[in-house]
Amino acid sequence: MNVAKGLRSTAVTPAAVVASDPTSSRFIDLMAWVDREPPDRDWLIPDLIPAGCVTALYGDGGSGKTMLALDLMVAMASRQKLWLGQLPRGWRSVGLFAEDDGDELVRRLRRICDARGVPFDQIAPYISALPGVGLDTILALYAETGELVLTALMHDLLERVKSEGASLLVIDYAAAVFGGNELDRHQVSDFMRKLNACARQQDIAILLLGHPSVDGMKGGRGTSGSTAWRNQARSFLHLIVDDVQGDPDKRCLLTLKHTKSNYGRAGRTYNLASDGSRFDILEAPVRRAKGLRLSPAQTIAMTALKKATSEAGAPSPGGPVPLDAAGTTLTLWREYSYSMGISPTDNGEARKRAFSRAVKDLQSKGVVGTHGPFAWVIETEQ
Repeated sequence: MNVAKGLRSTAVTPAAVVASDPTSSRFIDLMAWVDREPPDRDWLIPDLIPAGCVTALYGDGGSGKTMLALDLMVAMASRQKLWLGQLPRGWRSVGLFAEDDGDELVRRLRRICDARGVPFDQIAPYISALPGVGLDTILALYAETGELVLTALMHDLLERVKSEGASLLVIDYAAAVFGGNELDRHQVSDFMRKLNACARQQDIAILLLGHPSVDGMKGGRGTSGSTAWRNQARSFLHLIVDDVQGDPDKRCLLTLKHTKSNYGRAGRTYNLASDGSRFDILEAPVRRAKGLRLSPAQTIAMTALKKATSEAGAPSPGGPVPLDAAGTTLTLWREYSYSMGISPTDNGEARKRAFSRAVKDLQSKGVVGTHGPFAWVIETEQ
């Protein structure tokens, strides 16, 4: 017997490897995308908090990050209030607050409602807050097999998200919910990937709160423990307490830095003043009022949306769309934009690309909202 021949006859051919490889069917068929665009990215807060992944909000103890997260939940539940100058694109939320009891959460939510002028009974049905005092708040831990597994509490939170139809899950805070070593990059990466997978499967935004280390505060990045906390978050916000002097209303002055964004533009800074119940923007980095600079294509698209709304508008369908919003369908908006010459040529692909870019740019500027087939103009006055 020819030994070499015998070995060759039992060897696995490359073709067989490919055929049995379960990942082979998951490669993207790029040719299928030649004549069509991928769907637009979903955001809870445009350019700040993307849907389907984890955003980290880090700040020193007492900086106000929990109040800022609760303020977001109230803004969502009100369906008409802005958060950091933008209208949230969802209105139900679920939150785990490891350091707070039930009475404290109610006190904080009531203070925010009073400051915003929102009746408490208006937001109460749309916020599910779980106090963590006296509760084992671990959401994931390592089993004896070495595998990171979600705990019953995490499954309960996800079930609540699903039953409520929530768009946001707040987790406060990272060190209190992770059952592994927060300094171990491999373990932290495992945990963050689990959270990102949960966000993707539930089609929600997860806002993970955390405390920066001393080095993280000094360096201005707001990180703590392993760098994987920051690396695996798709967006990273850092809340910093500034000098409380100099504000005539004796409010606490804060700086919120958007230090990382995988899907948008990072680097924005919000100068905030807080009286402990509301957050006022002292200097908005992007002005959405009069004088907003638009490109020719954006101007045509904006004019077309207003015209389509006035001539063939439809009432709000509810859900993430503000109840008082007057809007139209994306299809009708596109037709009006085409008829008004959004592209210098009548080429179908050129017009399609010009309209798609204009929609994304207007969303990022905070003047247009979209959800599903519906589009509307966001009012610049609160």
